[in-house]
Amino acid sequence: MDVLEAIFGRRSIRKFKKDTIPYRVLFDIFEAAVSAPRAGNIPSTWMVLIESDNIKEKLKNACIDQDWIAEAPVIVAVCSDIKRLKQVYGEQSELYSIQNSSAVIQNMLIAAREYDLQGTWIGAFSESDVRKVLSIPKKINVHALIALGKADETPKKIPTVQATDLVYYEKWKASNKASKLIPLSNNPKIQKTIQQARKRSQKTRDKFIKRFGKTIKHFK
Repeated sequence: MDVLEAIFGRRSIRKFKKDTIPYRVLFDIFEAAVSAPRAGNIPSTWMVLIESDNIKEKLKNACIDQDWIAEAPVIVAVCSDIKRLKQVYGEQSELYSIQNSSAVIQNMLIAAREYDLQGTWIGAFSESDVRKVLSIPKKINVHALIALGKADETPKKIPTVQATDLVYYEKWKASNKASKLIPLSNNPKIQKTIQQARKRSQKTRDKFIKRFGKTIKHFK
């Protein structure tokens, strides 16, 4: 799958099919995750893989009004041990540990698309309860839970915010050149992504193309 197609096709899913995820697929996703950039090339992010219904049920209780996570075939707890970062970066280590984990999570979510999987980044949970369920030491931070699986829903809403809404030119709030810097209609990679997606008959991608065309017109 084209990288841009994977990025634009990513959705946060709350309804999953019961299909299990083969270990060879999980291995590829985790390999992609740990290939993410990290501060000083110092590993600080660890992952805990959860498949058993018993543990998923307990994790569900640790989350806030998110019972649906127990239905995901796989949950991944993304954790951080900043001990080695502190030795090098001192007080900045907390920030860098979060950045490291965020890069790992994003790689995981994008890699999942290669296998027609979706993942949801969960940040609302009781960290102490998650630690207890997974026997994680207090010195380890739990940054996120990721629910992974094959989608059993097709979210219709696509974010309406455009790159030109969030990109300034050299100074804060200076956006006079931003729209010229990001002409989606002339981007060959975007055009290639659209052409490849049109060849596929999947309903989700067909809807994406229809909506994405409106995004391109915005820049004309």
